[in-house]
This record gives sequence, structure tokens and C-alpha cells, in this order.
Amino acid sequence: MVLSSVKDIYEDITHQPSPPLTTTIETSPSSFTQPEVPILPSGDTDISSVTLAVTSMAIDDTINILLLGETGVGKSTFINAFANYLTFNTLEEAEIGQRVVLIPVSFMITMGDNFEEHIVKFGDIDDLNNEDFNHPGQSVTQHCKSYIFNLNDSDRRKLRIIDTPGFGDTRGIEQDDRNMEHILEYLSNFTHLNAICFLFKPNESKLNIYYRLCFTRLFSLLHQNNVNNVIFCFTNSRSTFYTPGDSGPILKRMLTSLSISGVPFNKKNTFCFDSESFRYLVALQNGIQFSDLDKQEYVMSWIKSVIDAKRLIQYICKELTDRCIQQE
Repeated sequence: MVLSSVKDIYEDITHQPSPPLTTTIETSPSSFTQPEVPILPSGDTDISSVTLAVTSMAIDDTINILLLGETGVGKSTFINAFANYLTFNTLEEAEIGQRVVLIPVSFMITMGDNFEEHIVKFGDIDDLNNEDFNHPGQSVTQHCKSYIFNLNDSDRRKLRIIDTPGFGDTRGIEQDDRNMEHILEYLSNFTHLNAICFLFKPNESKLNIYYRLCFTRLFSLLHQNNVNNVIFCFTNSRSTFYTPGDSGPILKRMLTSLSISGVPFNKKNTFCFDSESFRYLVALQNGIQFSDLDKQEYVMSWIKSVIDAKRLIQYICKELTDRCIQQE
């Protein structure tokens, strides 16, 4: 996919209607038969042009993406933001539309000359037992959960994002081991993976040691061909001009040092976002006001994130093939 300019794509995506985006939330694969819950209202993001006829999946034609990342990297916020990027092309549309709530989130922002602290919430935090906001440093997401997006394509294929507990938990490596066991047990219920997405922040001075352990253990148990389906996503990337920043060279060195060879890391399988524009929406909903200058930055951040959200879908659908989960 060739991106000519942000302006050209902005003009393109703001003039293309799209069908409604729907989602199903699963706590286990056994809930496949649950009815879908619509995300309302629909946005104007055109994802109908994405070509999905890449592979044949006789048993399950859903596109499965495993999302992994360190505790605190923002996986839950990323999933919420991603759903809204697919629903609204522009920040203006998102402001006047019904925002998508998949996972309740809570965070603090500081405002004003005296840096007043405000706790803002998105969704009904008290009504969800899979998210623990009361123990800083521990993984907020307690168990694997799937979010299935209906892309409304002609092949009726869907996109499933599998959210996972974060690693690098302050309870120690034993908890990380238990989380990995849980992830692998959850994956055993699926026939295939289309992509394994690692979520990072840019400009990290070092990577958590558990990244190495996670790569090694995951690919020792999964089918070896899954290394070709690894993708990397970076959040909070506006400060690094929507690039991996200093995290890029560190990640390259780690991948090179692994006993597992062939894990790609390049522009094609790397996607940069910034959830600040989504956090701006949450803050607005909580009555926080912003200057026009701040809003201009969030407008551009939203456009950049929408572009890479659509590019990510196109890459998975056009470039990647589904892989068996278990070793043969």
C-alpha cells in the first residue's frame, strides 16, 4: 500500500461511507455461538475495499490476532482506540458520534497552570471483573478475552483480537509464567493464528527481560511458521514522529540474539499509533476542556492512527497466511 500524503488520505477517507462495525466479546472460545452486539452508530471508515481472499479456512474463517505486551503498555486502551479508528475516520466524527466502549479504562490527566489531577473513566469499570485497576504494576487484564470485529466484507470474514494479561508483572516471574500458561491454554482452542502482535512504546532504553522469554517460549510451542506472522505495533508514537524511535534498534538486537531465526521487523509489519487522541475523547466525555491548539494536534494524531489501522488490516489480509497453532 503506497501512502502519498496524509492530506490525500485524509481527503480520501472522509468521503467514503462504510457499513456498521460490529463486535462480539468472548471470554472463551466456547462462546462462539453468542449473538453479536452491534457497535452503534456506524462511522465512515471505508474498510470494504480490503481484499480478504488470501487463504481458505475450512473450520474457522475468522482472522485471529494475538495481542501481547508488557504490563502497562496500554493493550486495553489500544483495543478501544483501534475499534474507534475503524468506526470514525476523523476526530470530529468521533466527537459527535457514539464512541465504542469495548474495555472499561481509567487514567489520570493533569490540566491547568497548577497541574490539577483528574481521574477520567471510559465505560463501566465497576461492572467488569476481568480488569483490575486497584493494583498498580500488576496486569490490569486478568484473563484472555477475545474481541471480534465484523469487517462486513463480501467473504463474511471477521477479525478477532485476543487480549492477554501483560507480562513483566510486579508479582514476579512466577506470575508471568502462569499468565503464559493461561495464554497458551486459551490458544489451544483455536485452529490457527493469522498474526502475533507485540505492542511496544517507542524510545524505550531497554526491553523487559520477559520479552525474550516470551518470544522463546511462545515460538518453542507454536508452529515455527508463526514467526513469519509477527507484527509490531507502537503506541504513544507522536513524540517519535510515528516511528519506533529508540526502541527500534533495541528490538532489532534482541531479535537477532534469539535462537529463533527469521522474525521480520521492517516497515511492512510495523505500525505506529498514538492513543492520545482517544484519551482526548475520553477526557471530553468527562467534562475536561482543551485549547484549540491542543485539539489540532489530536486531529492529526487521529488521522495518522486511522491510516495505520487500515494499513494493518490490509497487511494481514493481503500479505499474511493463516498458520497452525500447534507444532506438527
